[in-house]
Amino acid sequence: MPMLPSVYYGTSIDQKTKSVLQSGSYYSTIYAYVNSPDNAHLMPQSNHLLQSSSLQFNPNLDYELVFLRYDGMNRNTPDSMIIKISKLDQDSQVILDFKKGNFTLKKMKLFENIKTNVDPDFRSIEKIDFKNTLKLDSTANFKNGKKKAKYYIVSENYPLYYVQEFDSVNPGSYSQDFRLLQNYNSPVAMIRQPVWANLESTKYGYWEYFENDKRIKHELWASVRQQKFEWYPSGRLKSETFLGQANKPMTYKYYLENGDLKEEFQTQSATQKSSIKTYKYSIQGALILINTYNSSNGITKQGLRKREIFYPSGKLKMEENYGGTYTIKYYNEDGTERVN
Repeated sequence: MPMLPSVYYGTSIDQKTKSVLQSGSYYSTIYAYVNSPDNAHLMPQSNHLLQSSSLQFNPNLDYELVFLRYDGMNRNTPDSMIIKISKLDQDSQVILDFKKGNFTLKKMKLFENIKTNVDPDFRSIEKIDFKNTLKLDSTANFKNGKKKAKYYIVSENYPLYYVQEFDSVNPGSYSQDFRLLQNYNSPVAMIRQPVWANLESTKYGYWEYFENDKRIKHELWASVRQQKFEWYPSGRLKSETFLGQANKPMTYKYYLENGDLKEEFQTQSATQKSSIKTYKYSIQGALILINTYNSSNGITKQGLRKREIFYPSGKLKMEENYGGTYTIKYYNEDGTERVN
């Protein structure tokens, strides 16, 4: 699963110990730090298509990559995994199975070099489904007898379950990840979460959604949905959404199947203004028009704010502003303003 860039990275970038990545849910969280005198930008990034994360290192410097894992409610004594990195003169990938102790990157079992600027290929390494290592607790069924959900025990002493939820008709369509369920199958519990009821507020971690056994979407949850990613059947990214409070979108982007941006919603925290931008392309694939609309919710377009027309070369040809005082400007292809 991808780790998100740390919310503390910006304040630690110039320190010897830099907070770079973080991941996890209510019960189990992992934080990654880098120990190094390197003051360059380490570029912590998440790749949600590959469900991975990346960092950028200087091949002439040594680093320590430190992972701290907190399980359960005890936040004082985390488990630690320290990976020593030196002379990393080639792009590489590694699958990390968290283990306590000290390790050397190039000696790790699932480490391999890859070509420069090539995406990792984790599919080349055999993967064991997480649920295969867990104990099945119970199974729920629909009235038609089809499977509704399977519940796997994550911890004997904590109400976190790994759950698979199935479609009532097609068992090849399902979703899976963690749910925090308090006494979900106890008939005498004061707070009862029945096995057949699935409240969204119990979701944690990366929920994956499959259609005919092919992953089409995943979402990041921490009792509320924080991020959502969808793909075309071809595997190309279809949309990415980042959500704020009350499950409202803060930003989203929709893509055409060729990778071109189709629409995006943006909010400006400084001005509290938000807008939807739509992109139009020629038959040849060149950007020809961007329309910018006011929008308070990321769904409805509430009046045109700006219109931009482009030359076939991609240079701005005309800009028309509707916000406040109406203005219109024309440009030559060299970028200079054209006076009519």
